[in-house]
Amino acid sequence: MANESTDDGHGRRYSAEPTDGRRAFLKVAGAASVAGLTGCMGKRDVGASGGGGTTEESGDEQVLNILTWEGYDHDDLLGKYKDRGVDVNVKLIGSDTEAFNILQGGGTSEYDVMVIDNTWVQRHARAGTIEALDPEDFREMDNFIERYQYPFEPFSWEDEMYGVPTRWGWDSLTINTNEVDEEMATETGYELFWTGGESGEFKGKVGTVDWPTWVIPAIAIRLGYEPYQQSEDELADIKEKLIQMFENVEAVYGGGSDTRQAMQNEDIWLAPIGNYYFSTMYHEGAKWVKTLLTEQAGGIAWTEGACVVKNPHNRKLAVEFINDVTTPEGQYSVCWKPGNKGIPVNENAYDQFSEEEQVSLTFNQNGFDAAETIVEKCIPYQFSEHTDEWTDMWSEAKARAGL
Repeated sequence: MANESTDDGHGRRYSAEPTDGRRAFLKVAGAASVAGLTGCMGKRDVGASGGGGTTEESGDEQVLNILTWEGYDHDDLLGKYKDRGVDVNVKLIGSDTEAFNILQGGGTSEYDVMVIDNTWVQRHARAGTIEALDPEDFREMDNFIERYQYPFEPFSWEDEMYGVPTRWGWDSLTINTNEVDEEMATETGYELFWTGGESGEFKGKVGTVDWPTWVIPAIAIRLGYEPYQQSEDELADIKEKLIQMFENVEAVYGGGSDTRQAMQNEDIWLAPIGNYYFSTMYHEGAKWVKTLLTEQAGGIAWTEGACVVKNPHNRKLAVEFINDVTTPEGQYSVCWKPGNKGIPVNENAYDQFSEEEQVSLTFNQNGFDAAETIVEKCIPYQFSEHTDEWTDMWSEAKARAGL
């Protein structure tokens, strides 16, 4: 993937043009046509304009315009709509911030469904760019693993549901098990980043993505602090650990794909990202790569959710598409077929995946039988009021190391 951008994780910097974190910037056409979206997605005059809740009106146009991350644009999801004569258009986003800006800039008159991450759903709900949903409309939710049963807090706002979980994964310490002892790394965790190992054996073999608000919470947990809220003394301690960490870092990568390539080349042996990037590498033969669940920090979970944009062209089509994504067949499509992968939220989808595919997604020989354990050990990604401080600390530590 090309054109990966750096990230500060919040949305991401308050004071600068934000870019994404977990994933690369993608501007590629999906299975449905992306070219000329502005021309084919005409304005509509339906429903009320205003805050978040479900509106009374929706058009009945045979149009389905989707604003989404990679993975929701395959013909096995979209083909049936095109066969029925529905005008299907997909725009792939490279960041949750990009999606927010598109809808805030008038995109609510163009798009019908949006797939975004984590607590961005709440931010859209506050801004009135998406509609409240009726849990009864989504028949598969009863089959979701426990964490993603309604109400899933990051996708709720003022006691209403605004997003349906679709797939998930986690970021944690990923290692080259040929060079780094797995048991030791699981026990020691992120401390290896700033110590470089007991005798400095990993100095120059640590790689990191330029995502302070994903890496710093994991460091905070390893130090015994709250992941998203720290005192001044705790922030000072984290800053010192960052300074030490960057002395051990071989390179700071703009995104996950660059980091994965460095791991593949064995330029680095440790990295702070997870299954979204490394599952494909493992499945394609690099059985020596493994994303861990460290004893202290576990992992930081990301969760994608599908939302209905304010006043869709056709609400029934929008709801139907979200339901399709959460069926067992739809879960296989969005979780396994993209180059970057996720874990299904629907337990009834598990049988769609081979044992090898399950192991590749979970880095666990028990496959999806381990999914509940994995998600329980992960904390959901959140925004933090420390974003500016974290970003400044991160930048200063990099600069001191000449990176």
